[in-house]
Amino acid sequence: MKKLRIGLCGTGNVGFAFAETIINSKSLINQNYGLDLSISLIGARKGKVPGLENIKVIKDIQEVPLSDEVDVVVELIGGVEESFKLAKAALNNKKHFVTANKALIAAHSKELFEIAKQNQVHLGFEASVAGGIPIIRVIRDGLMSNQINSFAGILNGTSNFIFSKMAEEGLSFETALSLAQKEGFAEPDPTFDISGQDAAQKTCILATLSFFKHAVIENVHYEGIDNISTQDIDYGKQLQLVLKPLSIGMSKNNKFTLGSFPAFVKEKSLLASIQNESNAVLMNTESTGGTMYAGPGAGAKPTSNSVLTDIIDIARGKIFDYQEFVKTSLDASFEDFSCGHYLRMEVSDEAGVIAKISTVMAENGLSIDNLIQKELDKKEDVIPLVIVTSNSEEKVIQKVISDLRELSEVKNSISHLRILDI
Repeated sequence: MKKLRIGLCGTGNVGFAFAETIINSKSLINQNYGLDLSISLIGARKGKVPGLENIKVIKDIQEVPLSDEVDVVVELIGGVEESFKLAKAALNNKKHFVTANKALIAAHSKELFEIAKQNQVHLGFEASVAGGIPIIRVIRDGLMSNQINSFAGILNGTSNFIFSKMAEEGLSFETALSLAQKEGFAEPDPTFDISGQDAAQKTCILATLSFFKHAVIENVHYEGIDNISTQDIDYGKQLQLVLKPLSIGMSKNNKFTLGSFPAFVKEKSLLASIQNESNAVLMNTESTGGTMYAGPGAGAKPTSNSVLTDIIDIARGKIFDYQEFVKTSLDASFEDFSCGHYLRMEVSDEAGVIAKISTVMAENGLSIDNLIQKELDKKEDVIPLVIVTSNSEEKVIQKVISDLRELSEVKNSISHLRILDI
C-alpha cells in the first residue's frame, strides 16, 4: 500500500476542514485507491491545534518542508511572501507542494514551475481557482488536445453571493457583504474580493493554462464591485439582464484580452443561473465548442476537497510538468474589447437632453439600443436615465463617457456596466 505523509501549514477554516477531510476519508481512500494518506506534521504558529491533538505540531512553518517525516507540503496560510518561501523550500527539498493560494500562483508560477521540474516533484494548485470545480485538470487533461479560444466565468463566490442577495432580497451592497461575512463566504477584510483582485489572480492562472503563455495580473483589466447599487440591478431586471462578477480570457489572431469586472448577461445565459457562492466557467474550444463547468466556489469543504484531489494524484505517481505553459509571456490589451454597454446617469429635466446625448454617441459611432427614463423618480428637476448602447470597443465607450461628463445637463457620476452576450 502506497503511503504518503502530509505536512500541513495553516489551520484556519480551510486548513482545519482539510485535516478533517483526510481523517474522515481515510478508509474510503484506502479502499478505492489503495492509499494510506496521513497528516504527519502541522505547522501552526500557536503551537497547538484544538481538535488535532494527536498530530505533531511545530511553530515554525518553514521547518515543515525540511522534515524527514513529510512527503508533501500543503500550504493553506494565504499571502504571498511567506508562502513563496515555503513553496521554494518544499520543492527544492524534493517535497511535492499543494496549495489553494491563487495569489502565490498568479505571482510566482513561472519560477515555481521551473523549480518543480528541476526536482521532479509535483506542484498542485487545483484549489486556487473556482473552489470545488476541477477546472485546472479540465484544462490540463480534458482539453489538452483542443485549442482554447476563450473562457468566461464567475470566479469569485463572494461577489456572486453579494449580487445574488442584492437581486433576490433587495439588500444594499453593505448589507449583502455583511451577510457574506456572517455565512463564511467573505473574509473579515474583504478587500481582495470586492476590489476584483482575487478574480484577476484566478484569471491569470486560467489564461496561462488556456493559452500556453505566462500571464501576470498586470495583463488583466479588473474592476471592483463596491460601486454597484440596487438601482443598477433593478434596471437590469427591466432589461432582462442579470448582473454577475465576470472574468474573461480571449484569444484571437494571437491577440489576447483578459478582464475581471461586474457585467450584465442576458437572463437566458447559462451564467445567469449561477447563484450565491457558486462558481462557473464556460470554455470555448475549436473542437468541442462551448462547455460549462459549475459548482461551489467558496467555502472550506469544497476547497479542501480540491486540495485532496491533488494529493491523490501525487500518491498515484502523477507529476505534471507545467513549465511549457510559461515559456513565453502573454501580452494583453483591453482597449479593443467589444461588447454592449449600460450607462446610468442623472440628467436635467429639460427639453433637448436626449438629443444632446444621442449626438455625442453618434459622433463616436454609437447608437442607442434601449432607453429607460423614470419620470416618477425625478428629484429636484433631475431624472434618472438608463441607456443601453450597441456594441463598441472599450476605447470608444470610455471616450463617450468622458464626452457625456462634459455636458452640463449630465449631473453627478455615470454608472457604466458592460453587457456580455455569453
